[in-house]
Amino acid sequence: MNRSFGLLCLMGVFMNNAAAQDATVLSAGAVEPGLRAALALYEKEIGRKVPVSFNTAPQIRERVEKKGDQFDVLIVPPAVMDAFAESGRVEAQRVMLGRVGQGLAVRPGAPVPDLSSVDALKRAMLEAESVVFNRATGGQYIESMLRKIGVYDQIEKKTTRYASAAEVMDHLLKGQGGEIGFAPMTEIMLYREKGLRFAGPLPAQVQRYNAYVASPMRGARNAQAAAALVTFLGTPAAKAALVGGGVE
Repeated sequence: MNRSFGLLCLMGVFMNNAAAQDATVLSAGAVEPGLRAALALYEKEIGRKVPVSFNTAPQIRERVEKKGDQFDVLIVPPAVMDAFAESGRVEAQRVMLGRVGQGLAVRPGAPVPDLSSVDALKRAMLEAESVVFNRATGGQYIESMLRKIGVYDQIEKKTTRYASAAEVMDHLLKGQGGEIGFAPMTEIMLYREKGLRFAGPLPAQVQRYNAYVASPMRGARNAQAAAALVTFLGTPAAKAALVGGGVE
């Protein structure tokens, strides 16, 4: 057992029976592969599963701010966490998990487009039968990027938008034509075993990375366990697991 992690568990989780309760997590979906890998290490130490739910950042804001949903730990982009901090919804403790870039995917069996340059990306967009991306943080950037490189007006009529990257991936898996989808690269990787083809990352000139941070929610049912989990997510072991899952 890693000595620092073992001490963390003893002090932060097993200090008493109340602290040994589960810490629930609500996280942005872009970090799912890396977060699950990190949580697997944590769960091995505490001997229990950590309940975790995934949504887009806009959906998380709606759940927390409008519906009043309560979790022990939140994982969102820094700007969203800043808004939660200003409204008193999270504690001061904050750990940076890392960042995730945007990539493109095509349906199983479809040819992979050339993405070696911005001009190649533009050609791929114009030649695609349809272009699919979400309305979350990443999708908002994709729209602005497509406008910036001068193709959005030409392809707008053949775009399809979904609330989440998962819905984009499901759309591509069921597709039959020359469709191209945008999503965080980590989310594309989750669907490769189902046959989805990773076309590649955005060209460096237009790549966009979104960072993600973790904080305990104020009023968490188990504040001690929440603080211990957030602290663990900043350890070298957790960082290595996150990187292995595509969170840089």
